[in-house]
Amino acid sequence: MGQTGERVVDPRGLSTAQRLGDACVVCRKRWPRPRVRVGRLPDSSGVFACDDCAPAPPVPRARRGPREPLTGAGPAVEEPPPARTAAHGAAVMEISPGRG
Repeated sequence: MGQTGERVVDPRGLSTAQRLGDACVVCRKRWPRPRVRVGRLPDSSGVFACDDCAPAPPVPRARRGPREPLTGAGPAVEEPPPARTAAHGAAVMEISPGRG
């Protein structure tokens, strides 16, 4: 018997192997035989997907209130000021070993 609230799949777009549970309903792969039940046909027989194609179970989202921000990250932060150098006339000198 199938689970309550299971997704019902239209059998018209499926091959015979997919309707019988012998092939993945997503990629049609037959071996290894798909084993993750992802829905049912109108006659309550199960449809299956391989491990790679089986969708992750959906996670219910909490409803947002009318004034709740989109994220809980807080307000936007300004760009930090540029780094200051030690002295205005500072120079960089390249030193090569053995040259003097």
